[in-house]
Amino acid sequence: MTRRDAIRRATLISGLVLTGGGAVLLFITQNVLESVVKWSPTALVLLGAYFLYRVIFLKARPGYLFSGLILVLGGTFTLLLSTGILPEGFSLKELWPVYMGIIGVSLLPYGARYRRTIRVSLFIPGLFLIFLCVAFLLFSLSVVKESLAEFVGRWWPLLLIFMGLTLLASSWLQPADPKD
Repeated sequence: MTRRDAIRRATLISGLVLTGGGAVLLFITQNVLESVVKWSPTALVLLGAYFLYRVIFLKARPGYLFSGLILVLGGTFTLLLSTGILPEGFSLKELWPVYMGIIGVSLLPYGARYRRTIRVSLFIPGLFLIFLCVAFLLFSLSVVKESLAEFVGRWWPLLLIFMGLTLLASSWLQPADPKD
C-alpha cells in the first residue's frame, strides 16, 4: 500500500467516524433518538408479522408460530408502554405480568399445532402462565388489597388443587397407547 492510499484510507475512515458521530450527537441534541427508541418495538411487531405470514401462507415450521406470536404480542405491548397510549398510571411497574401472559398465550396455539397434535407439555404451561399473569396482575393493579404473602399464606391449598387438576387434564389429554 502506497503512502497516498494510506492517507486516502485514513481520510475515508475519519470522515465516516466524524459523520456518524455527528449524526448520532445531532439526533441526541434534537431529541430524535427518543422518538426512534419510542417507536422501535414496531420492528418487533413487523418481524413477528413476517413469521406469522410464513406459518399461515408458506406452511413454515411451528416454531415460527411461537416466535411470531411472541414478537407481535410482546412488541405491541411494549409499543403501547413506550408511546404512552395506555392510560395514566399504567406503566411497566404495574403491568409486568402481561409478559408472562404473552408467553402463555403464544404457547397455546404452538402447543396445539406442534406436529399436528396437542402437546400437553406445551399447552399446560401456557395455561399456567396465563393463570399466573392474571393472579399477579390482580396484586400489581391493587385489585386484591392484601399483600401477596398474606394471600399465599391463606390460599396456598389452591396450588395443590390446581396441580391435581393439571395432572388429571394431562392424563385425559394423553393419547392411548396403541399397545394396550
